[in-house]
Amino acid sequence: MMLFRKSRAKRYNDKKISVIIPVYNHEKYVKEAIESVLNQTHENIELIVIDDGSKDHSFEIACSIADTRVTVLNQENQGAHATINRGLNLATGEYLSILNSDDAYENNRLEKCIDYLCTHEEVHMVCSYIKIVNGNGKVLGLKKGWENMEPWPIAHKERTFAKYNDFHKNLLMSNFISTTSNMFFTKKLYQDIGGMRNLRFAHDWDFALRAAEYANCAILEDGLMRYRIHDSNTIHSNRKHMLFEICWIYAANLHRFEKEILFKGNLMTDFEEMAESLNLQGNDKMVWLIRSYLNAAASREVENPELVLLDRPDLREKLIEYIVE
Repeated sequence: MMLFRKSRAKRYNDKKISVIIPVYNHEKYVKEAIESVLNQTHENIELIVIDDGSKDHSFEIACSIADTRVTVLNQENQGAHATINRGLNLATGEYLSILNSDDAYENNRLEKCIDYLCTHEEVHMVCSYIKIVNGNGKVLGLKKGWENMEPWPIAHKERTFAKYNDFHKNLLMSNFISTTSNMFFTKKLYQDIGGMRNLRFAHDWDFALRAAEYANCAILEDGLMRYRIHDSNTIHSNRKHMLFEICWIYAANLHRFEKEILFKGNLMTDFEEMAESLNLQGNDKMVWLIRSYLNAAASREVENPELVLLDRPDLREKLIEYIVE
């Protein structure tokens, strides 16, 4: 197989980038995903592909691609967050990126991302605009960060965080990054904040919020990746669990921004913006319950009490009983 490579020297091409592809039952798309990494204009790449117990031919297809930069592993099914974390732990690059096995990069994505981080040392994570494609790869639209394609209708946008050109506030309002495939970050960030947590639908949003608390983040105004919409996207599989994770996200992460980002100006405006921006989809009680528990646990000096709600299936299922769809 002949893969496209640029012969001319690239700026920062000495910097090694590790890309992690978690694979689960994507035999139709995984080859395209892998080739989109190997065809990058930035050539100093380590690609770690981990098949998470696929029941189709995804693993065999990944193994068939001959390139010294690729390592292919498999494991019993553990979930996307654990698979990504395994790859990140194995990564040897100074910069890290993730690509879901049904998505794909534009061939200059990694070059543009690393150029930005290397010229903006205060920034530790970047994302980009996203080309939305269907199962056949047809472009359906361009998601421009927080500017369009919001996940839910916004009645009074002028009263919300959306009126600001502010990464932090807009990330609190919704996960405009949309996917782990849209994250490029330093290894130092990963080492300092940890990896993905035990969330099926929102591990990317949780990671991004922790990253935004840790350091400056930025968005590149260019459609540098292709995010695929199809019938088997994870987000379609269990709405009650997804809503629980949204509530958990807010309860576990709002405190990161209350001092420096929220409640710093006119209280009348601050309260209005919070009320209009945070869409709990009728599950305000759940956020209150979780935050109340977290406050009590913190007073008893319990370490990482928010993880108890993720790591104990019985507690999670009990709380999900109270989720309003």
